[in-house]
Amino acid sequence: MVTETYRYLPDLIIGDLDSLRPDVRAFYESHGVPVVQQEDQDSTDLMKCIRALEEKERKENSGQYHIVLLGGLAGRLDQTIHTLSCLHKLRKSRERVCALTDDNVGWVLDEGEHELKIDHDLLGPTCGLLPVGIDSTILSTRGLRWNLDQHPSSFDGLVSTSNHLVPHQDVWISTSKPIWWTAELRKLGNTG
Repeated sequence: MVTETYRYLPDLIIGDLDSLRPDVRAFYESHGVPVVQQEDQDSTDLMKCIRALEEKERKENSGQYHIVLLGGLAGRLDQTIHTLSCLHKLRKSRERVCALTDDNVGWVLDEGEHELKIDHDLLGPTCGLLPVGIDSTILSTRGLRWNLDQHPSSFDGLVSTSNHLVPHQDVWISTSKPIWWTAELRKLGNTG
């Protein structure tokens, strides 16, 4: 019988390992998880992980895996900004990359039109469109409580935070430049 502890073992632990406790390292190594230390200080552990995944994809000739970053949007501000920056750059080379925390999910929408199929049992009610990594964008939306119509968005102007999903509706977004989409995750059992 597989217990929950062993059900989600990673394929690899990689990084400079400066914050990996010896007991945690020993646990994963004892379960066959390779632990690879890379001292390269010109890249973050997140960048090292993505490079390792890209190498795995090349070796397997399997196409791209979807990347779901668990965490990375809370805690130290510098690391949060790095996560935002990294996902902003990855939008050019990867189809599916998102960051997931206990409370939110977020990903970069490239310039253009996007139809988001919303699972209202999982997402909402709060959502936002954040102009991170760009000077400004022009936004139009449908399916939000406060829709935008060709509205400029920038750090010097409007930042669409604390908007709400409309129950039973999907969301359409048009943006002239890449923008971060975020949505609140509902607590299990709370669909209100």
